[in-house]
Amino acid sequence: MPRTVDLFLDSDQPLDRVAEQLAELTSARFVASPDQAHFVVHDGDVVAYLTGHDFLDDDDLPLSEFRYVLSASVPPGMSIEDSRELSFLRRVNAGLRQSGAFASLLVIDLERPDTTPVDAR
Repeated sequence: MPRTVDLFLDSDQPLDRVAEQLAELTSARFVASPDQAHFVVHDGDVVAYLTGHDFLDDDDLPLSEFRYVLSASVPPGMSIEDSRELSFLRRVNAGLRQSGAFASLLVIDLERPDTTPVDAR
């Protein structure tokens, strides 16, 4: 099972507008999938996917309050804490907090709601 870092985002904007806002904030290019169901962003070796999500609330994590998620898989055998994926999503989260663009919640190593790896979404 891949280990992931997930940045949950809450916005009333459509997914393409959220991708535009994140691109402005990070100076990274968000590329739409052919069906526009998700966006992909590359930051060096890091690949992250922006999409809607179907996570349920988990104990004290009100995940259902967030409409979107930006997720990155950490390479096998790498410590999440030392990963570039976590570093990238922390930078995005800090930028969101500083700008006040919309609410966000960074979650490390959340169990996926299904067996489909984040890379296949």
